[in-house]
Parts: sequence; structure tokens; C-alpha cells
Amino acid sequence: MNRMFQIAWREFASTALTKGFIIGGFVVPAVILVVMITLLPILLKDEGPAIVGDVAIIDKSGVIAEDVKQRLSYDTLASATPDLSALEVDPENPPDAEDAAEILSEVIPGSVPELTINVLDPDTDVEAAKEPLRVGSADEGGLLALAVIDENAVTTDEADEEGVPQFGAYQLFVKPKLKDKVQSTIRRSLTDSIRESRLEQAGLSPAMIDSLTRVDAERTKLVTEEGERDEFEGMNMLLPGGFMILMMMAVMIGGQYLLTTTVEEKSSRVVEVLLSAVSPMQLMTGKIIGQLMVGLLIMVVYGGVGITGLIFAAMADVIEPMTLVWLLLFFLLAYVQIASMMAAVGSAVNEMREAQSLMTPVMAIIMIPYLLWMPVAMNPSGTFAVVCSFLPPVNSFMMIVRITSTEPPETWQVLVSLAISVVSSYVILVGAAKIFRVGLLMYGKPPDLKTLFKWIRMA
Repeated sequence: MNRMFQIAWREFASTALTKGFIIGGFVVPAVILVVMITLLPILLKDEGPAIVGDVAIIDKSGVIAEDVKQRLSYDTLASATPDLSALEVDPENPPDAEDAAEILSEVIPGSVPELTINVLDPDTDVEAAKEPLRVGSADEGGLLALAVIDENAVTTDEADEEGVPQFGAYQLFVKPKLKDKVQSTIRRSLTDSIRESRLEQAGLSPAMIDSLTRVDAERTKLVTEEGERDEFEGMNMLLPGGFMILMMMAVMIGGQYLLTTTVEEKSSRVVEVLLSAVSPMQLMTGKIIGQLMVGLLIMVVYGGVGITGLIFAAMADVIEPMTLVWLLLFFLLAYVQIASMMAAVGSAVNEMREAQSLMTPVMAIIMIPYLLWMPVAMNPSGTFAVVCSFLPPVNSFMMIVRITSTEPPETWQVLVSLAISVVSSYVILVGAAKIFRVGLLMYGKPPDLKTLFKWIRMA
């Protein structure tokens, strides 16, 4: 037992106490965090050069062009303020690519474009008017966009079977690589102008309609025992994903180091010296425990940073203490499963290149939670989520997602999933130990998956 823990400490020290691990695992993320906090706001304020160019309008309706010209004037654009309410996106009706670009353009800073509006004759040939768009780039100025407004964009004699008027609209042609912000500004001006003109033609007040249809609701408040605070929209989805990724990152880092060190020790024949002092089972267990401490260190540090952030944001109530206990237990079991597979693969090959094919099933197991966490977090009490939380070896990750969701599972489900993880961890550990014992001193052609199962049966 003492030798096993000596191996565990050696494995931990050779990984976690090296300069490379400290720099890569802690120093670099800390530097990135400091840079994001200090430099990112400064960089975002750098708006870059303003877009200068022309916008041509072919107004076949005869009533839109002058209003659009006013809306796209420099003074009007400079005085406009972003409508941050555009960020309130309905998750059940997500925006398409064009709408998403317009939403982002509202909040991403940028210089006010200097646009010269040219109103062309309604009979102008559209194809000829588009020709300047084919020459040069948006940065070089010239014609940047051409808007063609339909004749029936404001008034129409057409109607459907129920008598609802059928209006036309407009079509916008732009030069390649014209900034999304400029495109959205032009589209918004055209749309607003056409909408208000329609209302005026119908004898309605655009200001009155806007007042009747706009609802300026206060921010949602979360009521807790400690008081009230603003609700952070999206936290109910981010928290389960954050816990799962934290757990998966710790499992992957420790397991990857275990695979690497096992292959290196086998290829350098160091493992033969180690086996003269300890049994294969002691060696594998010691290596697993050592890298387990590495993964646990990663999870404690990064998890601690996240929890500290929640505390400073007065949102510590979103995490219950028992959640951290379940996280630790399921992490330990998930790590044993993944690390056992990694150790088995490392013992069966002679170099890292040979491990790639055998790692495919292990990587598939790791990727499944990435693919499933979203539907599980959206409906944590559904049949699909319940089945996933009982299905080894991914049940540990899926149960953490459910525990941190808005509908935590009943305690008996957590305990059953924990028991399943314990049993599956034991089965995987025993199978990996048999492969480890046979493969550690095997050299030559690397085995395939079929051979590994033969080793399990014969060992």
C-alpha cells in the first residue's frame, strides 16, 4: 500500500509540480483573464476607420427616398443610440443569420458611417445601377449599396382572400465585404421608413402605434431569502453546462497525462524497473490516484474561480452546498472510468501514434455528453434525460447536468445513478487492470480492440 501511494505521489509531482503544468494550467489562464479584463474594453472602443461611400436609391413608390435620406444622414446616425432590447432573444424562436447579424451590430461599437445618399430616377435600369458595386471594395468608397423600393411598398390595391392588403417591400444590393453594421443600418432605415409611411397613409400616427406596441418592462427580479437581485438570463442553461465542462476538463487533463506517462514509461522500459518493485495492479492504481489528484487540483482551482465570481456577483445562491458534494463524487467515479481506459490503452501500445485508433471509443464516450447536455438541460425531468443519467459511462456527466438544472432529480435517482457509476467503475477498472497486466510487457505490433477483449478474457 505504501509503495502504491509513493507511485501516486511520484505521478502527481512529475505532472503538477512541473513548470510547464503550472504555466499552462494556471499562469496562462490568469494572464488571459487579466488581459480580457483590462485590455478587451480598450480594444473594443477602437472603432476603426469610418466607412465612407454612396448609397443609391431607386424609389418606385415615390414617397420613401427623402425620408430614408434623412435617416441615413451623418447627424441622424451619430445621434442614434443602440437599442439594447434587441438582445432579448426568444429561445423558442431564435433569429436567422441576418437578424442575428443585425442584433450584434447594435451592441458592437463602430464608427458612424459617412454615407452620401443619391436618389435615382424611378425608371433607372437596375442592372446598370448595380455595375459600380462590382468594382473595388467597400474600403475604397464609391457606391456601397443600391436599394430598390417596390412601387407598392407603401400603397397597394392588391389584397388576399380575406381583404388584407398585400404590400411590396424593397431589395438591397451591397458591395462585397461591406460591414454588417452598415448593412443593418441601411436595412433598418428602409424598413422603418416604409413602415411609418404605411401607417401615415392609413391615417394612423406612427408615434401612437409605437407607444401602444412598445412594452418597457423592468428587469426580472429573483426573490431569495437574502433579498432581491436582477435575474441573469441564461444562467439556468449556463450553470449545468459549466459544471459538466468543469468536470470533463478535469477528467480529460488527468486522463491524458496518465495515457502519456504510461506510454513513455513503457517505450523507455522504465516500467520494467517499476514492476520489479510493485505489482501491475499497484502500479496502475498508483498512477490513477496520482493523476486523479492532478484532475482534482484543476477542478478545485477553476471551480473555485467560478464560485468566487458568483459570490462577487451576489449570485452564490444558485449553487447549493450539496451540489458540490455530488460534483466531487461523480467526478471521482467518472475519472476512474476514463482514466482506467486511458491506462489500458497506454499499456497496450508502444508510442502515442499507435494509441490514436484505440482512443476512438474513449473519445466517443467523452464527446457524447457534449452532444447531449443541451437537450438534457432544457428538459431535465424528461424520459430522455432520466435514461441518460442512468446509462453508463456517461451517466455521471448527465446526472451533474440534471442536478444543476432548474428541475433537480429526486434523491433516489441521484443515488441510483451513483450506484450505477460505482458498479460500472469497478467493471471498467477490473477490465483495464487485466489489459494493463498483459499489455505492459508486450512489445511489437499494437493490438486492436478485438485483441484487448481477448486479453480481458484470458487474464
